[in-house]
Amino acid sequence: MEMTTRFPLLLLICSLCTAQLQTESDNRIIPLGGETEAVRREPTNTADQPQGCKQDIHAVLREMSASLAQQRVEMRHLQRENEAQAEKLNKLELQTTELEKQKTELKLQKTEVDKLKQELQAQTAELISIKARTNVTENQVEVLKRDGEVKQVAFSASLFTSGSGTLGPFNTHTPLVFRHVVTNIGNAYNPNTGTQSHKIKSFI
Repeated sequence: MEMTTRFPLLLLICSLCTAQLQTESDNRIIPLGGETEAVRREPTNTADQPQGCKQDIHAVLREMSASLAQQRVEMRHLQRENEAQAEKLNKLELQTTELEKQKTELKLQKTEVDKLKQELQAQTAELISIKARTNVTENQVEVLKRDGEVKQVAFSASLFTSGSGTLGPFNTHTPLVFRHVVTNIGNAYNPNTGTQSHKIKSFI
């Protein structure tokens, strides 16, 4: 940008030098016969003006060359900085991609953990239900065990207390009552009726 600005400046300097030479040439025109020593020296001064203009042009060119070299150095420096920043940006993009990947993995793991929690809750509820059914079953088994226990039943009885005798004959069906009870384990025999007790009958 600075280099582009200096070219019109160079042209402006050349135009000013040309205009100055033309002005001085016009101012030094005098009538014939009136030449002086100064006028005779005018060609020498006029010849010196282009030399000064050339010197100014060379100075501008040197300044422009120095500025151009400095701009090249700055451009190389900026290029290196841009490359470094691009590398940093690439690293940041890679880190961002890695973070997004880790976030996705964490979401998947969280979903898996939630699923395992739900399964554990379901298993816990099922275990509680199984325990309740087991308790009921155990109670039923205990009841069945108590109901299924075989009670010891044994009894011995006789018609007479001692000795022997006869009974009958009977015209109708008459049960014999063994009133003399020798042994009655479990109270299975009723000496009043001569039959087994109702509890033993229902059990049998």
